[in-house]
Amino acid sequence: MPGPRARRIVLEFDDGSTAESGFEALPVPLQRDLLGQPFAARPSSAPEEEAFVVLQWNDGWQEVLKVDPAFREIIRYYVIRRPEDVGRLSLNQDDGYPELIEIGRKPMDLRRITFRDAFGCQVVRTEREGTKQDHFFGLTREGEAFAEEAAAFKRAVEELGIDPAVMREADPSRIQDECQRIGRHMGLKAARCQQDLRDFIAYLARRSD
Repeated sequence: MPGPRARRIVLEFDDGSTAESGFEALPVPLQRDLLGQPFAARPSSAPEEEAFVVLQWNDGWQEVLKVDPAFREIIRYYVIRRPEDVGRLSLNQDDGYPELIEIGRKPMDLRRITFRDAFGCQVVRTEREGTKQDHFFGLTREGEAFAEEAAAFKRAVEELGIDPAVMREADPSRIQDECQRIGRHMGLKAARCQQDLRDFIAYLARRSD
C-alpha cells in the first residue's frame, strides 16, 4: 500500500523499561485500532494509488474506509442477526486471505457499496436456523466507481472557494485541513479513522479534471 508502513511498536513503562514487537505480529484488529489513532495518522504519499470502499445508507449517511489495493473485488455482503444485526462485507484478492469488513450501523439499510465499481444492495435470500437469521444481499452494478463522489467533490470545492488545481498538485501532507473541510461539506464520514477520509479526498483531487 502506498505511504509509510508501521514496522514496530514500543511500549515504555514508568520504570524506564520497554517492550517491543514487530507490528505485523500483532492481531489485525489491534493493528487497525492503533493505526486509527490520531497520533499514528500518516497522509498517503500517493493517494491516487490507494483503494477505498464507500458505503451509502438509505438515510443518506455515507462512510469511507481505505483498504489494501491488493483486494480486487467484492465476494459478498450479508447480515447476521443473532440477535443484533451485523453486516459483513468480504473482499477478495488474487493471492491471500479475504478482507472481512464488519458493518454495525444499520446493516439492513445499506443501499450502495462502491469498490472498484458502484453496486446497489438488495436482500435476495434469508436463511433461518432457530433464532439465527442470515440475510444475503445481491449486488447490482450501478456505474463507474466514485462517479457520484467525484461530482460531489467538484461541487464542494466550488462552494468552498478552494482551487481544485491546488488540491490536485499539492503535496498531500500540505492539504490535510482542506481535505477535512471538503469531506465534511460532502457529507462523508470516516468509517475507521479520519486519515482514511482525508486520503480519499486527496484521491478524488488527484483524479479530478
